[in-house]
Amino acid sequence: MSNLWYGILGFCLVAYFVLGGLDQGVAMLLPALRGDGERRAALNAIGPMFLGNEVWAVGAAGVLVAAFPRLDGELFGAAYPAVVAIVLGLLALNAGVQLRSRGRRRGGFDALIAASGLALAAGWGLLFGVLLHGVPLDAAGRVHGYAPLGDPRVWLTAAANVLLVLVHGAAYLGWRLEEGPLRARMRRLVVRLAPVAAGVVVLTVGGWYAAAPDAVRNPVAGTILALAAAGAAMAASFLAPRAGGRAFAATAVACALPALAAASALFPAVLASTLDPGATVTVAGAAAGGDTLRLLALGAAPLLPVLVAVQAACWWLFRRRASLYW
Repeated sequence: MSNLWYGILGFCLVAYFVLGGLDQGVAMLLPALRGDGERRAALNAIGPMFLGNEVWAVGAAGVLVAAFPRLDGELFGAAYPAVVAIVLGLLALNAGVQLRSRGRRRGGFDALIAASGLALAAGWGLLFGVLLHGVPLDAAGRVHGYAPLGDPRVWLTAAANVLLVLVHGAAYLGWRLEEGPLRARMRRLVVRLAPVAAGVVVLTVGGWYAAAPDAVRNPVAGTILALAAAGAAMAASFLAPRAGGRAFAATAVACALPALAAASALFPAVLASTLDPGATVTVAGAAAGGDTLRLLALGAAPLLPVLVAVQAACWWLFRRRASLYW
């Protein structure tokens, strides 16, 4: 039952990294757009799906707290600065997007939206890096400091995630916007930036593979999935000029795979200790009791297909290319 809920947690997170990732990518692109008109067009492209995309983060947090209470506390203790950046980024991004059209000083909101997107993408990348590095966790469940955040590989992982998310946002605009200069520029940006993102991902994989941290128990599986993310980014670069939808699908895969790569590299552990191997937290050890998991399966699991259906319906209803400003 614990593995089932671990899979559900992974599904919610992957959905968020793909859907919420495009929100973050578009947010980071705002400073590069020309004038209020282009910025409004970009935000209009994500507007109908924005809140639905962010719901997956709420769902993942709910599963984490309810099904994996031990992981919740110890992971937050080990990567507290990254978690704070993620939470503040979520709040600021939602507030900035929804309040921008109601204020006169839109430049301030644009800066807030862009900074929030960067904080989210970097925060999630740091979290991946902390998990791969391992945390200073003792047998009593106490975390001693934030040593993983001092490792350059952790920050390189964050940079790789930021670049993948940025390419994802550009690919989305290159697909969703109507024919015009902005759409053409976004496609050119994908062509130029996707190989850079792929290169940084490969460099990150090489760094972790060479370091061989104790946290990584399945290096081959994690490496294959991470390199597949780099390959998907490269595919987007080739597809963007003529097939915007396929390029967006490729960047969606590239944004989904890092989470799967990290989870596969660690499994069956979810939080490895750098102080005491016996203190490493496994999926089974982090999960709530069997009765709690079964109760969640009866009460909460049926909501997952509903979320998927609502999300699909939203994308279907707003399937036309974005053209109206708001």
